[in-house]
Amino acid sequence: MKDISTVSVIEQSSDDDLDPLVKYILEASTTESLSSNDLYKAHKPSHRKYPMAILSEIRLFGGNTFVNLFRSEGPEYLEVVQDVASKFGVSKASKFSSVTALEEELIQTILRDALKKAKGKEREDMEAILKEAGVGKSDLGALLSGASLFTLLGAKAASYVTYELSTIIAAAVAKQLLGVGIGVVGGAAIGRGIAVLAGPIGWVLTGVWTAIDLAGPAFRVTAPCVLHIAMLRQRMICAQKTAGLKEAFDD
Repeated sequence: MKDISTVSVIEQSSDDDLDPLVKYILEASTTESLSSNDLYKAHKPSHRKYPMAILSEIRLFGGNTFVNLFRSEGPEYLEVVQDVASKFGVSKASKFSSVTALEEELIQTILRDALKKAKGKEREDMEAILKEAGVGKSDLGALLSGASLFTLLGAKAASYVTYELSTIIAAAVAKQLLGVGIGVVGGAAIGRGIAVLAGPIGWVLTGVWTAIDLAGPAFRVTAPCVLHIAMLRQRMICAQKTAGLKEAFDD
């Protein structure tokens, strides 16, 4: 399946889906420029009417502030994701040429770190959730050693698990940084996953915030935005696969 471009992700998302991105940007009130954008001022909170202004702002935060003074746009979005992924400990993040593949590795890296941090009941609950998704005890060691969910589960099952994980991560970020949840699209499994994984994943996020110093405005915007966009992309990928299966069945 062809990668879904970030432009498509942003343009096809709802106002509610885009709202956390706008809030992450506006939180960096001393350095953001979105609030002075004419489209933003004319249409807020109808975020779908200025999607490219949102993406452009994220890219600007992903670049060097001084350099950005002399150009009208930031680095390519892939570079922004590479920077965030490297801070989360993704090995050789700069070598990835696919945004989707890098986002998926970032999501799995956060899961591995959460599993390593979880102890006792939290670890048992995490393993139970993963078992429901198809990751049994025999696969757990391989996952922790760096094996991909796509290798362990196959492409279709891994896509749905990755979407569930991305939703849990995005929800945990929004709760930590904005103090609110996000709209969740999915079944009961995602709701259970949020309840079980929010704690361990929250520990991972807190550790990264502390290590990188989230007081810096650039990473305060790029990290949560990258994780939120990853969730939106994974949702679209799952929707496409579901539509493809239905079409094949109907035929």
